Amino acid sequence: MSGFTEPAVGRRDGTIPYRFLDTLSYVRVAGDETNGRCSVVEMHLRGGHAPPMHVHGNADETLHVLEGAVTAHTAESTHSVTAGGTVVLPQGEKHSLVADEQSVVLASTTPAGFDEFVTAVGEPVSDEAVPTEPPSEEAIGRVNDLAADHDIEIVGPPPVGP
Repeated sequence: MSGFTEPAVGRRDGTIPYRFLDTLSYVRVAGDETNGRCSVVEMHLRGGHAPPMHVHGNADETLHVLEGAVTAHTAESTHSVTAGGTVVLPQGEKHSLVADEQSVVLASTTPAGFDEFVTAVGEPVSDEAVPTEPPSEEAIGRVNDLAADHDIEIVGPPPVGP
């Protein structure tokens, strides 16, 4: 049996905000609440947010845009997604995301794991303002140092400059 038999309900109250690269992120449903089957992270992206091209070795990533507009980049294509839209990025495929403007997305991975990466790499913050600057060299270093521990391979620079 999976151990996940009751609904996992994400909450807004009491959730720790993290500065993850140049985002303000909240783990809404942690993987341990679903016995590792999925996780959900709410991410507030500054306009221009662009993580490095990367591959999730064992997880599909679903990005649902709540506010704003983003462009999903793969090795072969780009896909513009505006508020209300969703893109699903398959495991094992190179991809990144660019925030065309300040945006809010729900990032869900199946199976879970991205939530743990956010909390391992990110820094808890008390100021819940969306960052306005590109990520620090220290934050980029933490991503590079810890990605492999979370079955994420960094395969290239961001698809656009800061």
